[in-house]
Amino acid sequence: MEGAEPLGDTIYVIDELEIVPGQLDGFLKAFERDYRPDAESRGQRLLQRLVTPPIDTGRLAELPPIAQSVLLIWELDGLSGFWGMRSQNATAEVAEWWREAGAFFVSRSRRFAASPEAIATFETIGRMNS
Repeated sequence: MEGAEPLGDTIYVIDELEIVPGQLDGFLKAFERDYRPDAESRGQRLLQRLVTPPIDTGRLAELPPIAQSVLLIWELDGLSGFWGMRSQNATAEVAEWWREAGAFFVSRSRRFAASPEAIATFETIGRMNS
């Protein structure tokens, strides 16, 4: 992309959660109240919080339940931010939150991404998407 700012060694964390039909509002409230503040204190910066498909399922009560997914896109400060997040995400408190939040979703996945220019920098850490 011409004229774009270089992305440096920023690592992006992409969380995708398939939400139980009817549980979107409950999940979003719990996420904002109980998870996001602590995640940000661990160095994660939330860039986007997206819902797909972007529809109000409450207005479609006469139809079968529609599954929605939430995409959370976080930003980390390079390798140090990545490893800092990984070490702090292994705490009992974080594990407990995900266990309790499991009532809101059917499945979840976490992927890591970076700009093509940053790939050489990350070769030293091996596979990040484990």
